[in-house]
Parts: sequence; structure tokens; C-alpha cells
Amino acid sequence: MKTYPHLAGRLFNTPLLVHAPALDALLAGIGPRLLGLSDDALAQALSLGGSEPGMYSTRRGERVKEAGWPGYSVVDGVAVVSASGALVHRTKLDADCTLLLGYNDLSMATEHAMQNPDVHAVLQVYDSPGGEVQGAFEYGQRMFDLRGKKPLISIADGMAASAAYLGASAADEVVVSRTGYAGSIGVVMRHVEMSRLLANEGIKVTHIFAGAHKVDGNQFEVLSAAVQAELQAEVDDLYSQFVGAVLQHRPRMTDEGIRKTEARVYRGVAAVAAGLADRVSTTDQLISELAARRPTRSYGQPARATAEQKGDTTMSGTQAQAGSQAPAAAFTQADLDAAHARGREEGAKAERERASAILAHDEAKDRGALALQCVSTGLTVDQSAAILAAAPKAAPAAAVRGFEAAMAGVQNPDVKAGEGKGGESDPKVVAALWDQAHGTA
Repeated sequence: MKTYPHLAGRLFNTPLLVHAPALDALLAGIGPRLLGLSDDALAQALSLGGSEPGMYSTRRGERVKEAGWPGYSVVDGVAVVSASGALVHRTKLDADCTLLLGYNDLSMATEHAMQNPDVHAVLQVYDSPGGEVQGAFEYGQRMFDLRGKKPLISIADGMAASAAYLGASAADEVVVSRTGYAGSIGVVMRHVEMSRLLANEGIKVTHIFAGAHKVDGNQFEVLSAAVQAELQAEVDDLYSQFVGAVLQHRPRMTDEGIRKTEARVYRGVAAVAAGLADRVSTTDQLISELAARRPTRSYGQPARATAEQKGDTTMSGTQAQAGSQAPAAAFTQADLDAAHARGREEGAKAERERASAILAHDEAKDRGALALQCVSTGLTVDQSAAILAAAPKAAPAAAVRGFEAAMAGVQNPDVKAGEGKGGESDPKVVAALWDQAHGTA
């Protein structure tokens, strides 16, 4: 029987940022062979079994790939980076065709896409229960450092749990599919002790070593209280780092709020309500949405100059035909300023209508704080209604006062710095919209 000692060393007595049921499922399949045993009772003791949902997308694009890393797809200018399966420090393909996806390759693919002139936005699609601690925090920091270069969106399309959520949370926006799971902000370590099993088989293991802690936590003898305390301290320290990283990535959350999740995973709208995701969508919808953000080409003086000459090559690389219509004259700065002003006016109107519709919704009547949070985070009316319907009721008046205090000075992210005062994101304006919607002014 083939054994996998190299995998055993990566699964036992080492902290993992992995969703515990996924670890159980893995050990159910290969646990006995990891330890060189075939005992069915051991397999049952090691795991509880389980399964993970899949990833759904019908969009296919051109593959960008170089030797030594899996690459990514480009669909309508959107780079789609797939993070599927168990995550490890460095990608490894075992002889049995088990692919362990490395943080190094995910980083390389995302950073390459950020530098690709044919890409204007990056979508990371996660379907992973997480994986190794080693490399996970570095990966999350590298993703966080990419913010601002191009839009970087992550989606839990299936699952973004533990280390996968650590990476996903670093994006500009975190999205979850309706049946996708996000969270599992926690650390787990598994220890197996086989002394009684070996004794029953007439086997005794003797350690010959130097250094008092050289064989701490070995599976051939009972785990001492002192060693267990040291292992727990390591797990607690990594947990604090995990919480701190998510707090850095998602400052709207709080340390207390993150810890209160107690490493749970949340599905769909529940993940949004818990603050782990910003909205519900699908991979295909996000690709279409990001594709629509493709920057338009600017036609300046050189384009007008060439258009005046019949038969000359146009910017598309084709020959202009006689009698064809020349491109329209360039807009003046005054035209652009006027269009910008109209756009801001229309956007402000749409934002007022969205906020009023959410606050006037039947489900918002006794869920004031959550309704106001839906407004401030930019959720649609339908998304807000789904979240409000699943939430417990609260006192509206107290919620408005609490929201005013919490949101003091916060601006709508769509409004430029310095222009938010008195706008739709002003807490007094939002509170006024609430009063207007419910007749409490």
C-alpha cells in the first residue's frame, strides 16, 4: 500500500488555515495511508466526512499561461484567476495527480494580470476550503498591496474559507454567490496519538534524540499538557494575526465582530449580513459587469487629423472608404464639465431613490440599523430586501441614533474626497430619508 509521509507532515501537528469539515473529508479518504495503516476504525476516528460545493461559470476566454504556472483566462478584458482546491505555500502536483495550488502561483497570476495591458480588471474566483498557514499571510498582503492599480474583485463561488477567505478579503470588493460560503476565520491543528494502537500490535517506538523538545508532539506517545499548551499558544497567536489581517482588509468590520463569527462559514446573503461579503452575485454577472467598465479610447487631435485625409489608415487599422463619415469633432472642456455635472446630478438622484426605496421597504421598518447599513454599503433594493428579511427586528429610533454616531464623517465611496459633506452619505441626510420614508420626521 502506498503511503504519503510528506502529506502527513503537512496535515498533522502543524497549524492550518482550513475549513475543518474539509480537513475531515481529506483525512477520511487518505488518513489511513498517511499513517501507513489500513484500519477502517482509524479512518472513522480521523474524520467525519463531508463535501464541498462546486464553481459555476459559463464564460470562457483566452488563456494566459507561461511555463511553470497555471495562468489565468481573459474574458472581454477581465482577467479571471481561479483559486480552486487546497492551498499550499508552493504549487505541487503529486504522482497521483493531486494538485495542491500554491499561493505563489495565485500571486503570480494576479500580479501578471495587473501588468497586462489587455486587462482592465481582475476577478479572483475562489472555490477553496483554505490550506497551509505558510505563505497565506504573505499572499493576503500581496493581494492587498495590489489595490488601486486595477479593479480587483473576489467571489466565493463555491467556498472562500479560512486561508481562501484571507486572500479573498484583500480584494477591493468581496462577493459571494447565492449558494456560496465565506468565512471560517480560524486556525486548526490536528494531532494523532497511536501509542495504544501500537501497543496492541506489539510495537514499541523508542526515540533517541538530543534537545528536550526535539520530539514534542510525536504520535507514538501521549501528548503532554505542556506540549499541548505550547501548540495552543501557537494557534492562538496565528488566530490573532488572521483577525488582524481581515480587519486591515475590511475596516468596516471590527475585531469583536470578526471574533464573534467563531470561525463559522456563512452562505449567500448571510455572509453579507455578517459583513464578510459586500453583495451577492455570480461569476458570470461579475465578468459582464467588469467588462462593461472597459476604458473608452480617447480620440484627440491626431485622430481628427487623419480622418480628414481620405483613404488614410484609421485608428482601427482599416482603410477609410471614400464618402465614409468622419469621426465627430472632439468635445471641448466645457462639454466634458457639463456632462460630468449632469452625471453627478443623475447619480445623486439615483442614490436618493435607492436609499428611499430601501428605507421604505416593509422589511426595514423594524430593522433600522441594518437598513441604514445596506444604504451605506451600496446594496441594491433587492439585495437589501433579502438581507433584511433574514435579520432579527430592532428598534428603529435607536438604530438611527446609533447609525448617526457610527457613520459620522463617512463619505460615499463614489463621491470624491471633500465633496461628500451634505451629500447622500451624510448620516443626517440618511437619517432624514429614514424619517421621510416612515413618517417620523
